[in-house]
Amino acid sequence: MFGKLRWILLLFPFFLSLGNAWAQLHPQEAVGRIVFDSFRYNNFKPFFERSIFALNEEEFKSFLYGIRNQSIRNELIALHRQPFPDDLITASSKWEIAFKHNWRGQWRHLSRNSPDFVREQSFLPILREARGYQIQWETVKLMAIEVLLPVSWKNGRFEVKGDADFDENSSNPRTLHFDRNLSYRLRPDNLTYSKAFMIGYEPEDSEKSYDRNIVGNGSGQGDVVVRFDQSSPDEVHYFCPDQEGAGGNIIIKNYSDFDKPNQRTDLLLTFSYGEPLQAYQILIPEVLWTPKGPLFCEKPKWLGETSSTRGLKFE
Repeated sequence: MFGKLRWILLLFPFFLSLGNAWAQLHPQEAVGRIVFDSFRYNNFKPFFERSIFALNEEEFKSFLYGIRNQSIRNELIALHRQPFPDDLITASSKWEIAFKHNWRGQWRHLSRNSPDFVREQSFLPILREARGYQIQWETVKLMAIEVLLPVSWKNGRFEVKGDADFDENSSNPRTLHFDRNLSYRLRPDNLTYSKAFMIGYEPEDSEKSYDRNIVGNGSGQGDVVVRFDQSSPDEVHYFCPDQEGAGGNIIIKNYSDFDKPNQRTDLLLTFSYGEPLQAYQILIPEVLWTPKGPLFCEKPKWLGETSSTRGLKFE
């Protein structure tokens, strides 16, 4: 309880610092806009401040120790070289030991990345790629900031990118966690061919589809774009109308409700430029909640020109 309260208190200074123009943005959208504007104005400082490298040692230690993400914990547990005592049977007890012995190594790896190195390896490459397309940043328009969720098909069901919750909190590995007032772009791969992805009030019932603020729901072709708001229910379901047991449930919460896994999310920035207008994309990978608000943990990727603009409008 104390940990949750502390995170909420830390969140408010971050959110209020965004200014009146961004006051209604979801914090992850705000991060996307900050990163995009850092490229637009060639201003590295706000870019660096929204990266994991902006944490100091104590902030990183606190963030890593308390992270509600079993997938990340399992990755660190796997790095632990010594055998665990036989009486340690729970993931949480193994985490205590793995964290104690390995967090400093993770911090040393992180701290070796100086601001100059981050600028050279993560910031300038995006500007160079944009120059290759003759992008004039002063005339571009940001079209969308979305969470990109790849969707595949395995063992007769959909697989949607996501991290596991703590074992003791995880009721179903197929459960997805979405925030209100944040856009999600579910992108099916080739393995989902002929498998329509549908969201509905009830599982396995295409007659009760939930279509509010959803583009491409159940179409079976292209991306499905979703944005839940305050009027959305707390839970809906995703499924394949033509194959039973292919989906799961979607839990919908406000961003300030931290009773959910701290998942790594990839932010997709789509902007328009040119005459006629063309759409271009930049991916901000692995955004995680930290004591400083959402920060990205991997270097951005220039995706270039795209035709995958379902649900977006050129202006």
